[in-house]
Order: sequence, then structure tokens, then C-alpha cells
Amino acid sequence: MTAALVSQVLRALIVVGLAAPLHAAKNNRSAPVKLWNGTGLRGKTVKLLLDPSVQLRAPSRSVSSIASQSLSPWTYSYSIDESRIPRSIAQAQCLTSGCQTLQGGGEDLALEAKPIYYQVLVLHRVQQNPTKSPTKKKKKYKYKLGTELVAVGCTCVRPSVLPQQ
Repeated sequence: MTAALVSQVLRALIVVGLAAPLHAAKNNRSAPVKLWNGTGLRGKTVKLLLDPSVQLRAPSRSVSSIASQSLSPWTYSYSIDESRIPRSIAQAQCLTSGCQTLQGGGEDLALEAKPIYYQVLVLHRVQQNPTKSPTKKKKKYKYKLGTELVAVGCTCVRPSVLPQQ
């Protein structure tokens, strides 16, 4: 199996995994998903059965306590887009420009607080063949796979120093 084919299969599985929750609620825990261009399986429909016994594990420590106890604390704001799956994505925002001292006495400006970025896969809902005909009431949509860069937390780094020439 070539690397390109493996990449296409993995991309198709990601699309199926992201699209399934949208359809599963309507289809009694079963989701038919049509695969589009770039998957190598264009036009094929697969049926995805979701196992209701699978539970997500909650982290042992809450994210908010980690964010507040960090030497570079952060808070979250939410980006909401109704035409995206997931609709809501939390973005971390660093609270300080420097880092907290280990003694807790203030901010150490010799270090910088910088966001940690992670690229996440998202699906964008796009209207398929938009028509201006008033007789056609039902709009058809398709989902396009995309990525977004998300700040997931903050960390302390040494300032970058550029040598002068």
C-alpha cells in the first residue's frame, strides 16, 4: 500500500469520524456517510455504527486547575461557528506576558508566556449547488474537511534573541 493511498484512507476515516456525530442522533446511533473527493472512494456511502457503551474518560485533574497553577496561566474563550463541526472550539489566551516565579512572588520578565498551538481537523458545512429558485425549499449541504490552528494552553519560553549584523 502506497503512502498516498494510506493518507487517503486515513483522511476518509477522519471525515467519517467527524461527520458521524451529526447524523447519529437522527439515525438511532447509526450514521450513513458519503465520501467525497480526495478519499479514493468518491461517491461511496458507508454505514457507521456507533457503540453506545463507549464512554469518554474524564481527565483526573480539571483543565481549569492546570491553567491556573501553571507558571504561564491562561483562560479560555470560545470560537463558535454554526457551519463547523465542532461548532464550539476553546481557544487558550495567556494571562501574562512573562512567567510566574516559582516562589509565587510575581512575574519573571526574563521568560515569556507563549501559547501552545495544535492543528485540529474540522468539517465546514458548504451549500451544495446553491439555486435561486423559490420552488426548491430543501437546501443540500456537503462537508469539507479543513484544519484550524487552536491555542490549547500556554508555556514559558526563553525570549528569542536575534543577533545583530
